[in-house]
Amino acid sequence: MIDLQRLGVFSAVADTLSFSLAAARLGVSTSHVSKQVSALEKELHARLLHRTTRSISLTEAGEIFYQRCKAILSDVAAAEQEVLRRQDAPQGILRVTAPANLANARLADIVQRFMAAYPDIQLDLTLSDRFVDLAEESLDVALRVVDEAPMNVYARRICRIGWSLVGSPGYFARRRKPAVAADLAALDCLSDTKISPRETWVFEHGGKRKEVRVEPRVRCGNSEWLRQCALRGMGIALLPDFMIAADLAEKRLVKLLPDHMAQPQKWLYGIYLPNRYLASKVRLFLDAVEEGLR
Repeated sequence: MIDLQRLGVFSAVADTLSFSLAAARLGVSTSHVSKQVSALEKELHARLLHRTTRSISLTEAGEIFYQRCKAILSDVAAAEQEVLRRQDAPQGILRVTAPANLANARLADIVQRFMAAYPDIQLDLTLSDRFVDLAEESLDVALRVVDEAPMNVYARRICRIGWSLVGSPGYFARRRKPAVAADLAALDCLSDTKISPRETWVFEHGGKRKEVRVEPRVRCGNSEWLRQCALRGMGIALLPDFMIAADLAEKRLVKLLPDHMAQPQKWLYGIYLPNRYLASKVRLFLDAVEEGLR
């Protein structure tokens, strides 16, 4: 039997006549879309798309199959909505795992509003950066900050996670602020070993990639601890924007080189298993997270 997910991928490609636009719509990589379409063609023993370096078009078989796909996917969507409409108010235990830094900085307020709106839900929250097997650990949803969603699960792209270079006013009362990226090497750098394991900070400036080799005064794999060091005037750090928004607004920290975009820029995904697709508590929780981080 043909995988329904592949039908959705093919339909998105046929809608847009573009692998990249289909990937953006689905929140997956272009290579994943290409592989899914190729697997579908292999399974059907038929070419569905004409591919050139400049364009994509449907074959005759592809056009026929596309029309059938639209009808099937429409029926599935209608069935899903009917089930959701008939569900009682969401209830029971919602098992979530999320990164500790994100949860401590932003999730408490979001959860407070969510629990107030759905009083019959009990939350079981695990704070961890570890990638887990959702089925094995009986989890409903994982919030993860990654470049790309993992395969074989459903993943909802929630928002972009950026990093900013910051330091405290107290630190710059005795040190000169950097004017260009090369100036960073002379400052006390607080390095997150998870995002810069080779002690190289990477920026994009004017459409060009810039790499700065630093010799950290402090190295640590925990962003919150580095934030505390930065607040105490121990040096400068690359920190997630969600963690420092209040510090910047209240001028406890200042942003450095604001025209330099720190890399990597990642995405927050809500990841869940295919068999959890119709669970309204998962959908509503991800709605709440997306709204709270907007």
